[in-house]
Amino acid sequence: MTELTEPRLGYGFGLLGGALIGLGGVVSLIVGAVELVRGRPFGAIGAAGNAVVLFVVGGLAMFFAWLARHDWRARPFASGVLLAVLAVVGWVIVGLDTSLLALVGSLLVFLAGVLFLIEPARRVVSPPASA
Repeated sequence: MTELTEPRLGYGFGLLGGALIGLGGVVSLIVGAVELVRGRPFGAIGAAGNAVVLFVVGGLAMFFAWLARHDWRARPFASGVLLAVLAVVGWVIVGLDTSLLALVGSLLVFLAGVLFLIEPARRVVSPPASA
């Protein structure tokens, strides 16, 4: 069995969180279609706009989680900060009552960002070498 490290766990949380945010966008599109069928065009436009924003945030979260695991492996601080910022943006967009899937996804993306920040924090906090 492979060792479960913070970056590997952060990568998984980032991908899963981004996918949940994207799934929240799909649910928002379905709600928009139902609103359109019920004759409420403004509700449908709002739901479609919310879906587009959720797709973008979810896609960016998965992209930065992938970058943190592959191309930016040497820069975990940048990856962690970007994922944490995306999670906060997701929380601001979703709020507390719009989409439970996107809210849980934002929480997982935030945890992924924190997991990527553990290694740089260890380097800062580590005791200095004795002379």
